[in-house]
Amino acid sequence: MNTRSPFSLALVTLPLFQGMGKADLTSILGQTKFGFRKVAEGKPVVKEHDACTHLHFLQKGTLTVESVADDHGYRLTELLAAPAILQPEHLFGLHQHYTRTFTAKTFCQFITLDKMEVIRLMSDYEIFRLNLLNTLTAQTQKANRECWHIPPTTLEGHITRFIRRHCLTPDGEKTLHIKMTRLATELNDSRIDISHALNDMQRRGLLTLYRGRICIPQLEKL
Repeated sequence: MNTRSPFSLALVTLPLFQGMGKADLTSILGQTKFGFRKVAEGKPVVKEHDACTHLHFLQKGTLTVESVADDHGYRLTELLAAPAILQPEHLFGLHQHYTRTFTAKTFCQFITLDKMEVIRLMSDYEIFRLNLLNTLTAQTQKANRECWHIPPTTLEGHITRFIRRHCLTPDGEKTLHIKMTRLATELNDSRIDISHALNDMQRRGLLTLYRGRICIPQLEKL
């Protein structure tokens, strides 16, 4: 198969196939059972608690990602653009279910791989195996370092850290659906102080406050 075909060119843009040579790509294209999925705008891709039996590679489009607290007391939504993989860390391990809900914000195209194909590719292709290991270990290392970061010294810093810790990506548009009293409880502070800090951040253009909702246009600016 011609490794310059549209599909092969799309494949090398996906995180786990980057760095592969033509020989490996030709072999993979000839032996691997890829799935293809198109999702219309506004339709769910996977939902929280769905079994993670496949790797979903977002090839084109943008997703809305929703994360919900265990008691459903608050939730956070954000955007995820192609290319991306949907929670590859949940394909293996103790909890093999998605923990977020992914919905197509625009028309989306996916390439999928079931678990047995992933295991075979890991066994047969060192670059694929290393790419997957690097993806998973990077997440683990970031999580392990989190508790050693210097704690914020201001209430605004605590608010920012709370939002960042609940995000899948460190930048872009985020919307936190939470009541002021719940945020105060989460941060062990008073509702009045939380309100003052948020209103100050709003005056500086860092976020916009609505009833039960905080919209952050660019998280990286907090």
